[in-house]
Amino acid sequence: MQILEMDTYRYHGHSMSDPGSTYRTRDEITGVRQERDPIERIRKLILSNEVATVSELKDIEKEVRKEVDDAIAQAKEIPMPDPSELFTNVYVKGFGAEVFGADRKEVKAVLP
Repeated sequence: MQILEMDTYRYHGHSMSDPGSTYRTRDEITGVRQERDPIERIRKLILSNEVATVSELKDIEKEVRKEVDDAIAQAKEIPMPDPSELFTNVYVKGFGAEVFGADRKEVKAVLP
């Protein structure tokens, strides 16, 4: 089994009561958004390699937004699962995994 980790940045707080700006500066958030945002990075890569045009990317974005909105609407229609399902498929014993930090320089843990 392989797991792919996507390292990105949370631009907003953890919840509605957490503005996310009490423990980091607005400059930090803006800097990360400009330099490390994965969507902007791939958009620039696509455009610089002429894989798609700005117009084509906007069309794709509209399609994706509609797909997400449709999925949200569908999810809201589905009844909540029975509480007995809370821990179903959450953890499987016997699979080991190496857990790396964001910089991939050192293994933080090996899970049993």
